[in-house]
Amino acid sequence: MSDKILFAGPWVGEFGWELFCWQAYVRSLSRFYDKTVCISSTHTKFLYDDFCDQFIEFDPEEGEYKDSYYKVGFNVTKDLLQTLMMKANIISSHTKVDILVPRRIGDPPRTHFTEEFMFGEHRVRPLYKKYGIKKEEYKDFIVVHARSRTVRPEDNWPEKKWIFLVDNLKKIGYTNIVSIGLKDKSMHIEGTIDMRECGQQTLLNLLASAKCIFGPSSGALHLASLCGCPQIVWSTDYNFDRYTKNWNPFGTKVMFLSEFGWHPKPEYVLSKFMEWKNEK
Repeated sequence: MSDKILFAGPWVGEFGWELFCWQAYVRSLSRFYDKTVCISSTHTKFLYDDFCDQFIEFDPEEGEYKDSYYKVGFNVTKDLLQTLMMKANIISSHTKVDILVPRRIGDPPRTHFTEEFMFGEHRVRPLYKKYGIKKEEYKDFIVVHARSRTVRPEDNWPEKKWIFLVDNLKKIGYTNIVSIGLKDKSMHIEGTIDMRECGQQTLLNLLASAKCIFGPSSGALHLASLCGCPQIVWSTDYNFDRYTKNWNPFGTKVMFLSEFGWHPKPEYVLSKFMEWKNEK
């Protein structure tokens, strides 16, 4: 008798949406299958390691990619699925294969982390994992994610603001400050330790252990929520519920700054951090 296989993907949307509208659902559904095959970006394999039996890297050209739940204009065709199944050495005519392709869950962008959907006979409830292991060597670290993307570049915080923030954090005693992110999408800020692309497990352990992370809304800040890393994040009111409750299954501490949208002054961010850290 052939194994029952779940073939999940390909995921080609943004990282934050992958965290809260995809990977936890695939993890939950995988419990009903003998084998689970996941298809996503090279950089996100770690999300699936605890339940995925086979991972296929799939990194399509940026093309029409936009800041979105899913790659705009991208179609999962029968030919593409057949090609990916051949990579996984799956012959659909000889094997029981259920194919799960990404779908809109709930009411984006207001999707809550508890949303459910039906897949065949299964009511799929997301199953989240808390990532990272607390490490003593990182307990006094502060993390910055200096977003530097070509998608919505107007939302990037200028480097001079980051330098001001880092310099003043050091003046009040925070000497272990690190920059994280992908090297082509984030900056290494002067005065910080460059831990961009430091390795996935190292990053997860860092986020599980650090005092806090600073940054504008981004996938890295959403990942911090799943590592339990307290965060000071800024954006517009549009993202408030997402950080404080909708995409925060473990109740990670968040200071969400929206008064000045994507461009608060660093003095303001620093003052709010000082208020926050002094709260009992």
